[in-house]
Amino acid sequence: MKPLAAAIFALLLIAPSPAQSPVPVANEPRHHLKFENKFVRVFDVVVPPGDATLFHTHANDYLFVSIGDANLKAEVLGGQPADLILKDGEVRFTKATITHRVINQSKAPFRNITIEVLGSPGIKEEASQSAPAGQTLVLENDRVRVWRIIIEPGQSTQMHSGNLSGLGVVVAGGTATVEEKGHKPQTVSLAAGEFHWHDGGVSHSIKNTGKQKIEIVHIEWK
Repeated sequence: MKPLAAAIFALLLIAPSPAQSPVPVANEPRHHLKFENKFVRVFDVVVPPGDATLFHTHANDYLFVSIGDANLKAEVLGGQPADLILKDGEVRFTKATITHRVINQSKAPFRNITIEVLGSPGIKEEASQSAPAGQTLVLENDRVRVWRIIIEPGQSTQMHSGNLSGLGVVVAGGTATVEEKGHKPQTVSLAAGEFHWHDGGVSHSIKNTGKQKIEIVHIEWK
């Protein structure tokens, strides 16, 4: 090989690879689409220890619910990586559009449920927005209202009728009996990371019939 050609070849070997082109969030391999309708799109996101997502673009406003604690680096395209420390059940909301990636620095997989807000059902809100017993308001803006529901063993939520559609995400699971007006009670096993969409106008209550605390993040669509 001639000296000039050899030098160019060596430079190619040590030169940094081209920056990764961002992909839509639906094409990012750590984001697994689990549910979609005209109001919401839900991804189950799992990033193994030491791994990273691709740079990906969220074209819609979105929330995520962290399933477990996490120690991450978050990097917005064109910016510098920054620490992102999350607690189990933590909820965060981000306005579109954003292109970013996350790097999992933990020794355990990082998991979250990512929830895109695609539209509003256009249902008028209830006049009173006082917190039901056992629920704490954790986030509210012009698009969503987010509650944290804690149900200790033997306790139950009051029969609640809401006219807003919503999504419930299980943070800490267990055994529960769900009673919905007009239907027979059902006993179910809830696991962390499970979620359920419901349309507005549903009256229901949940009783913890197991031996461990149940925690649910409930997101209402405005």
